[in-house]
Amino acid sequence: MGYSLRYRAPTGAEYQLLEGSDGTPFIEVDTLSGFVGTYTDNPVVVPGEPGAALLLADRTVAPMEGSFTLVLFTFDQWVKAHADFSTRAPGTLLLRRDSGAEYQVAMQLAASLPAPGAVPRQGARIELSAVCYAGVWSRHYTASGSSVSIANGGDVPIWPTLVWSGSGGTVRLPSGASFTLPAVTVEHRLPLRRSNSARVWVGNTRAAITVDAVGEMVPVGETRLFGLPAGAYLEWEEGVLNPWI
Repeated sequence: MGYSLRYRAPTGAEYQLLEGSDGTPFIEVDTLSGFVGTYTDNPVVVPGEPGAALLLADRTVAPMEGSFTLVLFTFDQWVKAHADFSTRAPGTLLLRRDSGAEYQVAMQLAASLPAPGAVPRQGARIELSAVCYAGVWSRHYTASGSSVSIANGGDVPIWPTLVWSGSGGTVRLPSGASFTLPAVTVEHRLPLRRSNSARVWVGNTRAAITVDAVGEMVPVGETRLFGLPAGAYLEWEEGVLNPWI
């Protein structure tokens, strides 16, 4: 087939969507649609000059949409599916290619699941419409060392996250800017995306320390070098519009 597709529900349950056998929920043949990112370009037109300039950094990626029909075999599976697919709490779609590359995207229902027209029985079908607000599928990477190179082979900019513990030290950004990480006793996280505004986190809790950091990203098709102190590493997600090909 070339790939496998799993769904990990917010409840922790997992569905092997393309490998279901008799008695196990699976996607009905030929009903999987969408789940490919879409975008809008904003080319810049200069008066008096022919054509337009396209800047990939100005590309706008829309939320991703998709749908499929889930085949169920028991009433209990029907009840469980209504708990595992939600309009509020996102689950995760995980696509694994035969090459070993794995991509994932958070998914939630775009509309509530319908009530059954009759008591669900073997072979009952539920049509699901989903939305993935991230807009792209992501592949996760980590790297450590005094010098970390990030090459962006995806479709959207990469905004790394800096993770560190221990004595801290100087971080050198690709632009040449630098800042100092304070000493900490537990692992702290500093997302370098602009929207994070240099806030530091321990788990999901904002840490009571400040770092004079600036956000920097790796543009599409380019490579950037980050200098890190001992005890620090980078995490990042490479986002692609279409991992199916």
